[in-house]
Amino acid sequence: MAKDFAFGSLAREQQYQKMVEEVQDYAILLLDLNGNIQNWNKGAEKIKGYSEAEVLGKNFSLFYLPQDTSSRLPQSLIAEATENGRATHEGWRVRKDGSTFWGSVVITALHDDNGDVIGFTKVTRDLTERKLAEEEKERDRKNIEIQNRQLEEFAYITSHDLQEPIRKIQTFINLAKKNMGNQEVLDTYLTKMGASAEKMVALIKDVLTFSRLSQDKSQFTIVNLKNIVQDIITDEFELLIKEKNVQISAPVLPNVSAIEVQMHQLFSNLIHNAIKFNDGQHPLIEINHQLVNANNSSGENSRYHKITVSDNGIGFDQQYADKAFQPFKRLTNSHQGTGIGLALCKRIVDNHSGTISVASIQGKGSTFTILLPA
Repeated sequence: MAKDFAFGSLAREQQYQKMVEEVQDYAILLLDLNGNIQNWNKGAEKIKGYSEAEVLGKNFSLFYLPQDTSSRLPQSLIAEATENGRATHEGWRVRKDGSTFWGSVVITALHDDNGDVIGFTKVTRDLTERKLAEEEKERDRKNIEIQNRQLEEFAYITSHDLQEPIRKIQTFINLAKKNMGNQEVLDTYLTKMGASAEKMVALIKDVLTFSRLSQDKSQFTIVNLKNIVQDIITDEFELLIKEKNVQISAPVLPNVSAIEVQMHQLFSNLIHNAIKFNDGQHPLIEINHQLVNANNSSGENSRYHKITVSDNGIGFDQQYADKAFQPFKRLTNSHQGTGIGLALCKRIVDNHSGTISVASIQGKGSTFTILLPA
């Protein structure tokens, strides 16, 4: 009877070991007191990418990021499991091929009959999909918060700016009523009302353009920026360029992945601003390009197209540079405009995962710098 029981216990032990070995959704490891790997199941091979022969005898810190090994995270987890019997942790882990996954780890201390720790089991589950879904959900939540805040600000500023030409029209109407017998004065007020009405129409058009800007990835194509700029120079602003004797230099511009109509809007606004805010006899606009390395929004180094649009116009005080891209912020009252042009430029660049900034010296000119992913 005792022999049968012993045989049954051995069979159950072998079945249990086989079960652990065959599990593929969890990486199950047996570690010695120092965290060196003694056993390895199929789930560990699937999740981490190593064969058992490649990892036996190696320390489990092999799977941790350099910053985690530098901070001695693996050793602290072993110490915690020794002290408390169990340690848990979630974080990015490294596979054999260098790729990362989000691992949920449980390390459990194993004890002998005297209660002394003799090793550890380490169970890891790949929760990358859950982690990425959570991060995307958090990004969406933050984006919605930002958009709601921007919408509130935009609605307030829009209503304020739209009221200005309406107030002027009402004022001129009242003044006109008091001067019905004076045709010359009436003509002056009618002209002013017309100008206010035109300003309101322009503002409404700009607001609609700003609100309709899309970042739909399906609209992205390969866009030749040199052709875009050439069309703007020869078609859109040909008469204005001749009238103000503007010289525009754009020797080399790249092809980029972009929404073509938005690239046209971007450079049209920048070139028009450079022409409009220049009272000199020889306005000069230079558009240049180079490839550069820069950190993206995730802090990773990436290649970018750096495009600069420089002019020798009136410029402005650099302390106001941060306000330049806010809707309805006009940095000068000496030239007409709705104050949406640069806000439109920023929205377009944002839609293309890029950045735009400006450096300016009052009386010397401005340089707009655009970074677009290469």
